[in-house]
Amino acid sequence: MKEAIYANTMLADLDIRQDRFGNKRLFSIKFCTLDGKLYFIPQAYATGCKGMDMKRMRFRGIQPCDCKGQPEGHVIPVKITNIMEYNGHVVDWTNGYQENE
Repeated sequence: MKEAIYANTMLADLDIRQDRFGNKRLFSIKFCTLDGKLYFIPQAYATGCKGMDMKRMRFRGIQPCDCKGQPEGHVIPVKITNIMEYNGHVVDWTNGYQENE
């Protein structure tokens, strides 16, 4: 069984864009889109979507990439409550998350 991670911890980690050396922070993510499709992206980094207030609308931009951090495809806006797994940990939405943050 996979370990759980609190939603607030996952969101705080997702908001850190670079490591201390200035490199993009890569992660794996599994999420469900608004129309019900399940996606698993083994390597991605967080980014914004042009013209969209991501924090207010409770979305995060996910950019799939290769092992060197080079972007592949396009940015996918993901509703944060649709994130199911982050770096191999199941996201626990029952504790540590408030809808009106």
